[in-house]
Amino acid sequence: MLSVMQQRSQGYGARARGHAPRNRFHRFWNSGSMLARVYLGYKAISLLEKWRGPDWGEERRRKHHRWSAERFYDTAVRNQGLLIKTAQFLSSRSDVVPDEYVEVLSRLQDEVPPEPFEVIRRDVESELGRPLEAVFADFDRQPIASASLAQVHRAVLRDGRVVAVKVLYPGIEHIVDIDLKNIRRYVEILNRLDRTLDYRFLAEEMGKMIPKELDFINEGRNAEAVAANFAGVEDVVVPRVYWDYTTRRVLVMQYVEGVKITDIEAIRALGIDPADVAKVLVVAFSEMLLRHGFFHADPHPGNLMVAAAPPANGSGPRPKLVLVDFGQVKEVGPEFRFLFGQMTRALMNSDDALMGRSFRDLGFRMRQDTEEGYAQLGNAYVGRVVRRMNETGSAYADADMMRESYQEIMRVLRSNPVVKVPPDLLFVGRVMGLLNGLGKSLGAKTNMLLEMARMVDQEDAGRPSGDGAARRLLEA
Repeated sequence: MLSVMQQRSQGYGARARGHAPRNRFHRFWNSGSMLARVYLGYKAISLLEKWRGPDWGEERRRKHHRWSAERFYDTAVRNQGLLIKTAQFLSSRSDVVPDEYVEVLSRLQDEVPPEPFEVIRRDVESELGRPLEAVFADFDRQPIASASLAQVHRAVLRDGRVVAVKVLYPGIEHIVDIDLKNIRRYVEILNRLDRTLDYRFLAEEMGKMIPKELDFINEGRNAEAVAANFAGVEDVVVPRVYWDYTTRRVLVMQYVEGVKITDIEAIRALGIDPADVAKVLVVAFSEMLLRHGFFHADPHPGNLMVAAAPPANGSGPRPKLVLVDFGQVKEVGPEFRFLFGQMTRALMNSDDALMGRSFRDLGFRMRQDTEEGYAQLGNAYVGRVVRRMNETGSAYADADMMRESYQEIMRVLRSNPVVKVPPDLLFVGRVMGLLNGLGKSLGAKTNMLLEMARMVDQEDAGRPSGDGAARRLLEA
Protein backbone atom coordinates (compact mmCIF):
# COMPACT_ATOMS: atom_id res chain seq x y z
CA MET A 1 0.00 0.00 0.00
CA LEU A 2 1.26 3.48 -0.82
CA SER A 3 1.80 5.76 2.15
CA VAL A 4 -0.27 8.91 2.35
CA MET A 5 2.89 10.89 1.65
CA GLN A 6 3.64 8.98 -1.54
CA GLN A 7 0.06 9.47 -2.70
CA ARG A 8 0.37 13.21 -2.13
CA SER A 9 3.56 13.50 -4.16
CA GLN A 10 1.85 11.87 -7.15
CA GLY A 11 -0.97 14.43 -7.00
CA TYR A 12 1.04 17.64 -7.39
CA GLY A 13 1.58 17.39 -11.14
CA ALA A 14 3.25 20.34 -12.79
CA ARG A 15 1.56 23.03 -10.74
CA ALA A 16 4.23 25.24 -9.17
CA ARG A 17 4.15 27.71 -6.34
CA GLY A 18 3.65 31.27 -7.55
CA HIS A 19 5.18 34.42 -6.14
CA ALA A 20 3.05 35.68 -3.27
CA PRO A 21 2.60 39.45 -3.09
CA ARG A 22 5.04 41.07 -0.66
CA ASN A 23 3.25 44.41 -0.46
CA ARG A 24 1.21 44.85 2.70
CA PHE A 25 -1.64 46.75 1.05
CA HIS A 26 -1.85 44.22 -1.80
CA ARG A 27 -2.11 41.31 0.65
CA PHE A 28 -4.63 43.19 2.78
CA TRP A 29 -6.77 43.96 -0.27
CA ASN A 30 -6.63 40.39 -1.63
CA SER A 31 -7.94 38.81 1.56
CA GLY A 32 -10.16 41.71 2.68
CA SER A 33 -12.01 42.04 -0.64
CA MET A 34 -12.54 38.27 -0.80
CA LEU A 35 -13.98 38.14 2.72
CA ALA A 36 -16.22 41.15 2.02
CA ARG A 37 -17.66 39.54 -1.14
CA VAL A 38 -18.31 36.29 0.72
CA TYR A 39 -19.99 38.11 3.63
CA LEU A 40 -22.12 40.36 1.42
CA GLY A 41 -23.24 37.36 -0.63
CA TYR A 42 -24.62 35.66 2.48
CA LYS A 43 -26.31 38.87 3.63
CA ALA A 44 -27.98 39.33 0.23
CA ILE A 45 -29.32 35.76 0.27
CA SER A 46 -30.73 36.25 3.79
CA LEU A 47 -32.52 39.43 2.71
CA LEU A 48 -33.94 38.05 -0.57
CA GLU A 49 -34.99 34.82 1.14
CA LYS A 50 -37.77 36.73 2.92
CA TRP A 51 -39.50 37.30 -0.44
CA ARG A 52 -38.39 34.28 -2.46
CA GLY A 53 -38.85 31.64 0.22
CA PRO A 54 -36.68 29.17 2.17
CA ASP A 55 -36.32 26.67 -0.70
CA TRP A 56 -34.81 29.36 -2.92
CA GLY A 57 -32.60 30.50 -0.04
CA GLU A 58 -31.32 26.99 0.67
CA GLU A 59 -30.40 26.37 -2.97
CA ARG A 60 -28.69 29.76 -3.36
CA ARG A 61 -26.84 29.31 -0.09
CA ARG A 62 -25.42 25.95 -1.22
CA LYS A 63 -24.19 27.56 -4.44
CA HIS A 64 -22.68 30.44 -2.49
CA HIS A 65 -20.93 27.98 -0.14
CA ARG A 66 -19.18 26.44 -3.16
CA TRP A 67 -18.40 29.80 -4.78
CA SER A 68 -17.09 31.20 -1.50
CA ALA A 69 -14.94 28.15 -0.76
CA GLU A 70 -13.35 28.35 -4.22
CA ARG A 71 -12.66 32.10 -3.80
CA PHE A 72 -11.15 31.41 -0.37
CA TYR A 73 -8.97 28.65 -1.85
CA ASP A 74 -7.77 30.80 -4.76
CA THR A 75 -6.98 33.75 -2.52
CA ALA A 76 -5.13 31.56 -0.02
CA VAL A 77 -2.99 30.03 -2.77
CA ARG A 78 -2.30 33.49 -4.21
CA ASN A 79 -1.48 35.14 -0.88
CA GLN A 80 0.05 32.06 0.81
CA GLY A 81 1.14 32.66 4.43
CA LEU A 82 -1.39 32.75 7.26
CA LEU A 83 -4.51 32.68 5.10
CA ILE A 84 -3.60 29.07 4.32
CA LYS A 85 -3.49 28.29 8.04
CA THR A 86 -6.98 29.76 8.39
CA ALA A 87 -8.21 27.57 5.54
CA GLN A 88 -6.65 24.50 7.17
CA PHE A 89 -8.54 25.25 10.38
CA LEU A 90 -11.88 25.75 8.60
CA SER A 91 -11.47 22.59 6.54
CA SER A 92 -11.05 20.58 9.75
CA ARG A 93 -14.35 21.76 11.25
CA SER A 94 -16.83 19.51 9.46
CA ASP A 95 -18.93 19.91 12.59
CA VAL A 96 -19.37 23.65 11.93
CA VAL A 97 -18.69 24.71 8.34
CA PRO A 98 -20.67 23.51 5.29
CA ASP A 99 -19.46 20.44 3.42
CA GLU A 100 -18.50 22.57 0.41
CA TYR A 101 -15.87 24.40 2.46
CA VAL A 102 -14.48 21.15 3.89
CA GLU A 103 -14.25 19.57 0.43
CA VAL A 104 -12.51 22.54 -1.24
CA LEU A 105 -10.30 23.86 1.57
CA SER A 106 -9.09 20.42 2.70
CA ARG A 107 -6.80 20.53 -0.35
CA LEU A 108 -4.77 23.12 1.58
CA GLN A 109 -4.06 20.81 4.52
CA ASP A 110 -0.94 19.45 2.84
CA GLU A 111 -1.21 20.10 -0.90
CA VAL A 112 -0.34 23.79 -1.30
CA PRO A 113 1.47 24.41 -4.63
CA PRO A 114 5.15 23.81 -3.75
CA GLU A 115 8.41 25.61 -4.44
CA PRO A 116 10.46 24.25 -7.37
CA PHE A 117 13.06 21.63 -6.50
CA GLU A 118 16.00 23.88 -7.46
CA VAL A 119 14.88 26.46 -4.88
CA ILE A 120 14.69 23.74 -2.23
CA ARG A 121 18.10 22.34 -3.23
CA ARG A 122 19.67 25.78 -2.95
CA ASP A 123 18.21 26.45 0.49
CA VAL A 124 19.07 23.02 1.92
CA GLU A 125 22.66 23.24 0.66
CA SER A 126 22.99 26.77 2.07
CA GLU A 127 21.68 25.70 5.48
CA LEU A 128 23.76 22.50 5.73
CA GLY A 129 26.86 24.02 4.12
CA ARG A 130 27.33 21.01 1.84
CA PRO A 131 26.15 19.79 -1.57
CA LEU A 132 22.90 17.85 -1.40
CA GLU A 133 24.63 14.66 -2.57
CA ALA A 134 27.16 14.87 0.27
CA VAL A 135 24.33 14.47 2.83
CA PHE A 136 21.67 12.45 1.01
CA ALA A 137 21.99 9.31 -1.08
CA ASP A 138 18.59 10.12 -2.56
CA PHE A 139 16.30 13.17 -2.39
CA ASP A 140 12.84 13.11 -4.01
CA ARG A 141 12.29 16.11 -6.27
CA GLN A 142 8.53 16.17 -5.63
CA PRO A 143 7.41 17.05 -2.08
CA ILE A 144 5.38 14.59 -0.04
CA ALA A 145 3.60 17.45 1.73
CA SER A 146 3.35 21.18 1.17
CA ALA A 147 1.55 23.52 3.54
CA SER A 148 1.42 27.11 4.78
CA LEU A 149 5.02 27.74 5.84
CA ALA A 150 7.12 24.85 4.57
CA GLN A 151 7.22 21.75 2.39
CA VAL A 152 8.49 18.24 3.09
CA HIS A 153 10.54 15.92 0.88
CA ARG A 154 11.33 12.24 1.33
CA ALA A 155 15.07 11.53 1.27
CA VAL A 156 17.64 8.89 2.22
CA LEU A 157 20.73 9.78 4.26
CA ARG A 158 24.14 8.47 3.18
CA ASP A 159 23.92 5.85 5.95
CA GLY A 160 20.62 4.51 4.56
CA ARG A 161 18.16 6.03 7.02
CA VAL A 162 14.93 7.16 5.33
CA VAL A 163 14.02 10.69 6.40
CA ALA A 164 11.53 13.48 5.87
CA VAL A 165 13.18 16.83 5.14
CA LYS A 166 11.10 19.88 6.04
CA VAL A 167 12.24 23.11 4.39
CA LEU A 168 10.98 26.61 5.21
CA TYR A 169 9.77 28.58 2.19
CA PRO A 170 12.18 31.35 1.17
CA GLY A 171 10.92 34.77 2.23
CA ILE A 172 8.12 33.36 4.36
CA GLU A 173 9.27 35.34 7.41
CA HIS A 174 8.53 38.61 5.59
CA ILE A 175 5.12 37.36 4.45
CA VAL A 176 4.19 36.23 7.99
CA ASP A 177 5.28 39.60 9.42
CA ILE A 178 3.02 41.42 6.94
CA ASP A 179 0.11 39.06 7.66
CA LEU A 180 0.40 39.57 11.41
CA LYS A 181 0.31 43.35 10.91
CA ASN A 182 -2.74 42.99 8.67
CA ILE A 183 -4.46 40.77 11.24
CA ARG A 184 -4.00 43.50 13.82
CA ARG A 185 -5.62 45.91 11.36
CA TYR A 186 -8.54 43.52 10.72
CA VAL A 187 -9.03 43.26 14.48
CA GLU A 188 -9.18 47.05 14.81
CA ILE A 189 -11.91 47.16 12.16
CA LEU A 190 -13.77 44.22 13.71
CA ASN A 191 -13.71 45.83 17.15
CA ARG A 192 -15.42 48.90 15.69
CA LEU A 193 -18.11 46.82 13.99
CA ASP A 194 -18.71 44.37 16.85
CA ARG A 195 -18.43 45.53 20.46
CA THR A 196 -19.57 42.27 22.04
CA LEU A 197 -15.94 41.09 22.35
CA ASP A 198 -12.49 42.70 22.26
CA TYR A 199 -10.67 40.64 19.61
CA ARG A 200 -7.20 42.05 20.28
CA PHE A 201 -6.24 38.92 22.22
CA LEU A 202 -6.42 36.95 18.95
CA ALA A 203 -3.85 39.16 17.25
CA GLU A 204 -1.64 39.20 20.36
CA GLU A 205 -1.57 35.41 20.69
CA MET A 206 -0.95 34.87 17.00
CA GLY A 207 1.89 37.38 17.21
CA LYS A 208 3.47 35.24 19.94
CA MET A 209 2.84 31.78 18.51
CA ILE A 210 3.23 32.03 14.72
CA PRO A 211 6.87 33.27 14.67
CA LYS A 212 7.84 30.18 16.72
CA GLU A 213 6.73 28.04 13.77
CA LEU A 214 9.50 29.62 11.69
CA ASP A 215 12.21 28.12 13.91
CA PHE A 216 12.76 24.40 13.31
CA ILE A 217 15.19 24.13 16.24
CA ASN A 218 12.23 25.04 18.45
CA GLU A 219 9.99 22.58 16.61
CA GLY A 220 12.52 19.76 17.02
CA ARG A 221 12.72 20.37 20.76
CA ASN A 222 8.92 20.40 20.99
CA ALA A 223 8.77 17.07 19.17
CA GLU A 224 11.28 15.51 21.55
CA ALA A 225 9.37 16.80 24.58
CA VAL A 226 6.10 15.29 23.34
CA ALA A 227 7.89 12.02 22.49
CA ALA A 228 9.37 11.88 26.00
CA ASN A 229 5.93 12.40 27.55
CA PHE A 230 4.59 9.43 25.57
CA ALA A 231 7.59 7.20 26.20
CA GLY A 232 6.37 3.62 26.54
CA VAL A 233 3.01 4.37 24.94
CA GLU A 234 2.65 1.93 22.07
CA ASP A 235 -0.03 3.66 20.02
CA VAL A 236 1.45 7.18 19.77
CA VAL A 237 4.35 7.80 17.38
CA VAL A 238 6.48 10.94 17.16
CA PRO A 239 9.16 10.90 14.42
CA ARG A 240 12.76 11.08 15.67
CA VAL A 241 14.68 14.31 14.97
CA TYR A 242 18.14 14.00 13.39
CA TRP A 243 19.98 16.96 14.88
CA ASP A 244 23.17 16.56 12.82
CA TYR A 245 21.20 17.72 9.78
CA THR A 246 18.75 20.16 11.38
CA THR A 247 18.97 23.97 11.38
CA ARG A 248 16.53 26.80 12.02
CA ARG A 249 15.23 26.52 8.42
CA VAL A 250 15.70 22.80 7.69
CA LEU A 251 14.33 19.96 9.85
CA VAL A 252 15.37 16.37 9.16
CA MET A 253 13.35 13.67 10.93
CA GLN A 254 12.47 10.02 10.75
CA TYR A 255 10.18 9.11 7.84
CA VAL A 256 7.07 7.35 9.14
CA GLU A 257 4.55 5.59 6.90
CA GLY A 258 0.88 6.27 7.51
CA VAL A 259 -2.48 7.26 6.05
CA LYS A 260 -4.21 10.57 6.56
CA ILE A 261 -6.45 10.54 9.61
CA THR A 262 -9.51 11.64 7.60
CA ASP A 263 -8.99 9.00 4.88
CA ILE A 264 -11.62 6.64 6.26
CA GLU A 265 -11.41 4.22 3.35
CA ALA A 266 -7.63 3.84 3.77
CA ILE A 267 -7.98 3.36 7.53
CA ARG A 268 -10.52 0.58 7.01
CA ALA A 269 -8.22 -0.96 4.38
CA LEU A 270 -5.63 -1.33 7.15
CA GLY A 271 -8.18 -3.41 9.06
CA ILE A 272 -8.70 -0.64 11.62
CA ASP A 273 -12.01 0.70 12.94
CA PRO A 274 -11.99 4.54 12.56
CA ALA A 275 -13.76 4.80 15.94
CA ASP A 276 -10.69 3.17 17.53
CA VAL A 277 -8.55 5.87 15.92
CA ALA A 278 -10.85 8.48 17.45
CA LYS A 279 -10.39 6.92 20.91
CA VAL A 280 -6.59 6.99 20.69
CA LEU A 281 -6.81 10.60 19.49
CA VAL A 282 -9.09 11.66 22.34
CA VAL A 283 -7.08 9.90 25.07
CA ALA A 284 -3.75 11.19 23.70
CA PHE A 285 -4.88 14.82 23.66
CA SER A 286 -6.59 14.50 27.04
CA GLU A 287 -3.30 13.25 28.49
CA MET A 288 -1.32 16.04 26.83
CA LEU A 289 -3.65 18.67 28.25
CA LEU A 290 -4.43 17.36 31.74
CA ARG A 291 -1.36 15.27 32.63
CA HIS A 292 1.55 16.60 30.61
CA GLY A 293 0.52 20.26 30.43
CA PHE A 294 2.24 20.35 27.02
CA PHE A 295 0.10 19.74 23.96
CA HIS A 296 0.14 19.78 20.16
CA ALA A 297 -1.89 22.91 19.38
CA ASP A 298 -2.53 22.36 15.66
CA PRO A 299 -4.18 18.93 15.18
CA HIS A 300 -5.59 19.47 11.70
CA PRO A 301 -5.69 16.41 9.37
CA GLY A 302 -2.45 17.38 7.61
CA ASN A 303 -0.58 16.89 10.89
CA LEU A 304 -2.09 13.54 11.94
CA MET A 305 -1.61 10.10 10.37
CA VAL A 306 -2.63 6.56 11.22
CA ALA A 307 -0.40 3.49 11.04
CA ALA A 308 -1.21 -0.13 11.88
CA ALA A 309 0.35 -1.97 14.81
CA PRO A 310 0.66 -5.77 14.56
CA PRO A 311 -2.34 -7.74 15.87
CA ALA A 312 -2.17 -8.90 19.48
CA ASN A 313 -3.87 -11.85 21.20
CA GLY A 314 -5.70 -12.89 18.09
CA SER A 315 -7.28 -9.46 17.56
CA GLY A 316 -7.05 -7.39 14.38
CA PRO A 317 -4.54 -4.61 13.64
CA ARG A 318 -4.44 -1.81 16.18
CA PRO A 319 -4.16 1.90 15.30
CA LYS A 320 -1.09 3.96 16.00
CA LEU A 321 -1.48 7.74 15.98
CA VAL A 322 1.39 9.50 14.20
CA LEU A 323 1.88 13.13 15.29
CA VAL A 324 3.85 15.49 13.04
CA ASP A 325 4.51 19.23 12.86
CA PHE A 326 5.21 20.60 16.34
CA GLY A 327 5.53 24.26 15.39
CA GLN A 328 2.44 25.11 17.43
CA VAL A 329 2.79 23.62 20.90
CA LYS A 330 1.28 25.13 24.03
CA GLU A 331 2.35 24.69 27.63
CA VAL A 332 -0.11 25.17 30.50
CA GLY A 333 0.68 25.13 34.19
CA PRO A 334 -0.77 23.11 37.08
CA GLU A 335 -3.20 25.86 38.12
CA PHE A 336 -4.75 26.03 34.64
CA ARG A 337 -5.01 22.23 34.50
CA PHE A 338 -6.71 22.15 37.90
CA LEU A 339 -9.21 24.87 36.92
CA PHE A 340 -9.88 23.22 33.58
CA GLY A 341 -10.51 19.96 35.40
CA GLN A 342 -12.98 21.75 37.67
CA MET A 343 -14.76 23.15 34.65
CA THR A 344 -14.94 19.67 33.09
CA ARG A 345 -16.41 18.23 36.27
CA ALA A 346 -18.95 21.08 36.45
CA LEU A 347 -19.97 20.40 32.85
CA MET A 348 -20.53 16.71 33.43
CA ASN A 349 -22.55 17.42 36.59
CA SER A 350 -24.53 20.28 34.97
CA ASP A 351 -23.36 22.56 37.78
CA ASP A 352 -23.80 25.98 36.18
CA ALA A 353 -22.62 27.89 39.26
CA LEU A 354 -19.33 25.95 39.48
CA MET A 355 -18.86 26.24 35.72
CA GLY A 356 -19.33 30.02 35.92
CA ARG A 357 -16.77 30.30 38.73
CA SER A 358 -14.37 28.15 36.71
CA PHE A 359 -14.75 30.44 33.69
CA ARG A 360 -13.91 33.48 35.82
CA ASP A 361 -11.02 31.74 37.58
CA LEU A 362 -9.60 30.68 34.19
CA GLY A 363 -9.40 34.35 33.20
CA PHE A 364 -12.64 35.37 31.48
CA ARG A 365 -13.83 38.88 32.34
CA MET A 366 -17.24 40.33 31.49
CA ARG A 367 -18.33 43.94 31.54
CA GLN A 368 -20.81 43.14 34.33
CA ASP A 369 -18.69 41.08 36.72
CA THR A 370 -21.43 38.92 38.26
CA GLU A 371 -21.70 35.21 39.11
CA GLU A 372 -24.88 34.98 37.07
CA GLY A 373 -23.12 36.45 34.02
CA TYR A 374 -20.30 33.88 34.10
CA ALA A 375 -22.78 31.04 34.63
CA GLN A 376 -24.70 32.20 31.56
CA LEU A 377 -21.46 32.50 29.58
CA GLY A 378 -20.28 29.02 30.50
CA ASN A 379 -23.67 27.55 29.71
CA ALA A 380 -23.74 29.28 26.32
CA TYR A 381 -20.22 28.26 25.31
CA VAL A 382 -20.23 24.64 26.36
CA GLY A 383 -22.99 23.77 28.83
CA ARG A 384 -25.83 23.62 26.32
CA VAL A 385 -23.75 21.56 23.87
CA VAL A 386 -22.65 19.06 26.51
CA ARG A 387 -26.22 18.54 27.71
CA ARG A 388 -27.36 17.86 24.14
CA MET A 389 -24.49 15.41 23.65
CA ASN A 390 -25.43 13.59 26.87
CA GLU A 391 -29.12 13.49 25.88
CA THR A 392 -28.38 12.04 22.44
CA GLY A 393 -25.46 9.82 23.50
CA SER A 394 -23.27 11.48 20.86
CA ALA A 395 -19.47 11.54 21.25
CA TYR A 396 -19.19 14.83 19.33
CA ALA A 397 -21.20 17.99 18.80
CA ASP A 398 -22.95 18.17 15.43
CA ALA A 399 -23.65 21.26 13.34
CA ASP A 400 -27.10 21.85 14.87
CA MET A 401 -25.68 21.80 18.40
CA MET A 402 -22.92 24.23 17.41
CA ARG A 403 -25.41 26.54 15.70
CA GLU A 404 -27.62 26.67 18.78
CA SER A 405 -24.57 27.33 20.96
CA TYR A 406 -23.47 30.20 18.72
CA GLN A 407 -26.90 31.82 18.86
CA GLU A 408 -26.92 31.58 22.65
CA ILE A 409 -23.37 32.99 22.88
CA MET A 410 -24.40 36.01 20.78
CA ARG A 411 -27.43 36.58 23.00
CA VAL A 412 -25.31 36.52 26.17
CA LEU A 413 -22.59 38.75 24.71
CA ARG A 414 -25.05 41.35 23.47
CA SER A 415 -26.36 41.81 27.01
CA ASN A 416 -23.00 41.47 28.79
CA PRO A 417 -19.90 41.65 26.53
CA VAL A 418 -16.70 39.76 27.33
CA VAL A 419 -13.78 42.18 27.79
CA LYS A 420 -11.02 39.62 28.34
CA VAL A 421 -10.43 36.05 27.13
CA PRO A 422 -7.70 33.83 28.67
CA PRO A 423 -5.10 33.08 25.94
CA ASP A 424 -4.46 29.53 27.17
CA LEU A 425 -8.14 28.68 26.87
CA LEU A 426 -8.16 30.12 23.37
CA PHE A 427 -5.73 27.42 22.21
CA VAL A 428 -7.40 24.68 24.22
CA GLY A 429 -10.74 25.63 22.68
CA ARG A 430 -9.24 25.61 19.21
CA VAL A 431 -7.78 22.14 19.75
CA MET A 432 -11.03 20.78 21.13
CA GLY A 433 -12.90 22.25 18.18
CA LEU A 434 -10.53 20.54 15.73
CA LEU A 435 -10.84 17.25 17.62
CA ASN A 436 -14.62 17.54 17.58
CA GLY A 437 -14.53 17.90 13.80
CA LEU A 438 -12.24 14.89 13.50
CA GLY A 439 -14.52 12.94 15.85
CA LYS A 440 -17.41 13.51 13.46
CA SER A 441 -15.30 12.36 10.47
CA LEU A 442 -14.15 9.22 12.30
CA GLY A 443 -17.54 8.30 13.73
CA ALA A 444 -16.20 8.66 17.28
CA LYS A 445 -17.74 6.72 20.15
CA THR A 446 -15.47 8.21 22.83
CA ASN A 447 -16.72 11.46 24.35
CA MET A 448 -13.73 13.74 24.98
CA LEU A 449 -15.28 15.51 27.97
CA LEU A 450 -16.20 12.19 29.58
CA GLU A 451 -12.64 11.00 29.03
CA MET A 452 -11.27 14.19 30.58
CA ALA A 453 -13.61 13.87 33.56
CA ARG A 454 -12.44 10.27 34.06
CA MET A 455 -8.84 11.43 33.94
CA VAL A 456 -9.51 14.21 36.47
CA ASP A 457 -11.09 11.68 38.83
CA GLN A 458 -8.04 9.40 38.44
CA GLU A 459 -5.69 12.25 39.26
CA ASP A 460 -7.76 13.26 42.30
CA ALA A 461 -7.72 9.67 43.52
CA GLY A 462 -3.94 9.58 43.16
CA ARG A 463 -4.09 6.76 40.64
CA PRO A 464 -0.82 6.50 38.68
CA SER A 465 -1.16 7.59 35.05
CA GLY A 466 1.11 4.81 33.82
CA ASP A 467 3.67 7.23 32.32
CA GLY A 468 6.90 5.43 31.55
CA ALA A 469 5.26 1.99 31.52
CA ALA A 470 4.35 0.14 28.35
CA ARG A 471 0.66 0.73 27.71
CA ARG A 472 -1.93 1.34 25.01
CA LEU A 473 -4.26 4.33 24.94
CA LEU A 474 -6.84 2.27 23.05
CA GLU A 475 -7.24 0.14 26.17
CA ALA A 476 -7.42 3.11 28.54
